[in-house]
Amino acid sequence: MADVPENEQQDENEGRLDRRSVLKYGGTGALTAGLAGCQTAENPVPGSNLRVEEEPENTSNGGGGDGILSDETITIGVLAPMNLPLGVSMWKAAQMRRDIINDNGGILGANVEVKLGNTEVSPGTAQSEHQRLTVQEGCDFTTGIFLGSALLQTMPSIANQETIHLTTGSADPRVGQLVSKTDDFGSTEEKSSYERFKYHFRVGPIHLLDLADAMLEFIENRKEEYGWEKAALLTENLGEFTPYAERLSERLSSVIDVPIKQRPGGVSDWSPLYNEIENAGCDIAIIGMALGGTTAVNQWAQQQRNFEFGGIHVPAQAYSYWESTGGNVEHLFTMNAMTPQTENTPKTQPFVQDYIERFDEVPIYTGPLTYDAISVIKQGIEDTVEGEDMETLPDADTIIPYLEDGTFSGGTVIAEAQFTPPDAKYAHEPQWTSMAETGVPVFQQWQMDPEIREDYGTMHSIAPQQNKTSDKTIPEWL
Repeated sequence: MADVPENEQQDENEGRLDRRSVLKYGGTGALTAGLAGCQTAENPVPGSNLRVEEEPENTSNGGGGDGILSDETITIGVLAPMNLPLGVSMWKAAQMRRDIINDNGGILGANVEVKLGNTEVSPGTAQSEHQRLTVQEGCDFTTGIFLGSALLQTMPSIANQETIHLTTGSADPRVGQLVSKTDDFGSTEEKSSYERFKYHFRVGPIHLLDLADAMLEFIENRKEEYGWEKAALLTENLGEFTPYAERLSERLSSVIDVPIKQRPGGVSDWSPLYNEIENAGCDIAIIGMALGGTTAVNQWAQQQRNFEFGGIHVPAQAYSYWESTGGNVEHLFTMNAMTPQTENTPKTQPFVQDYIERFDEVPIYTGPLTYDAISVIKQGIEDTVEGEDMETLPDADTIIPYLEDGTFSGGTVIAEAQFTPPDAKYAHEPQWTSMAETGVPVFQQWQMDPEIREDYGTMHSIAPQQNKTSDKTIPEWL
């Protein structure tokens, strides 16, 4: 395995929000390699006849109906890396939501169209595709974007085009700082940082600092039940993981004894590090992994290491990962937004079953989040038209206050969602307090469950309680 690219190496200033980090941050994104092997044209969901479309059409079913906006067409751009399964899930979920809206009269009668911008997991491509969708294709809204580097590089375009964007893939918290009224970074003589970047909202996932807090909550609440007294903290040396790694490095020791904290990169042989973890008597390796995630989990299982293994493992969030590892992923746990088994909300399982019926494959977390983002757009338009007594499609500046003040119901991941206010440190982010209150993220563990499928692993949820579908399992060698 290649070393981590030079532009992803960390220095003492990593994590600071400066002009260079926003305008030039990040190369092609090191998470790519961790995901690219999960589900591709050669490696679809087991049993599926489908393959990833290289050039899917931008189509609409010509729906819509009677209503105040019946003469309008609302066009939504979907920025998705189509060389990854999570990008395909974004695009398919957007088409699915479009069809359902149009089949039920559109948005106040307006027909909905979706157009694809294939970002190819490249920050530069994400930025250029955003410009193409908004300038050339005339999209009224955009959604999607995976990787913090891609989102940060696209933020100037989002600001310049003054078109509302709802993120459904990246978890980088620095974007919320740009939007916040409490931070004047990005201000110009003409506009404050908030006025420039207020067009960005994140539907999900919750950002990396909140994910770290969820990890702390999980460890603190479950360590006695699971018999965890010592933990090793392993987060890959990737820029995408830096906020998560720094928060856990700072706070985890107050929850559990942490004799080992490392940020490995470019590791092909995990044996020396695993020996160190065992010699320190660690019960659990708390991880943040993508690029080296498959090598790490294969060697953990094949060597039958004497500690449990889990945290954030990006490749393991894909249904095809069981096949990719030959079942070695069994007992690993990772955070996720939902799983094919969970019932986050009354809408979760209907969404999952409808998606499987339409596409003959299982959605990844970016799919339901993109589905929910289009629902937010729908409600935001409807609330604005009613509140302003309008008869035409509102512009972005008119809609934004209604998105900021709204409560959005009927989601597949969270039943009732709100955005953090403009004066929050991280603005226009999903409101999140704790797993106990919100039910997310779920902690998914790969398990064998013959009641669901005899020859393939199941993505069960072991926490939080309201989304739990199974007790945690441990390897037989432990």
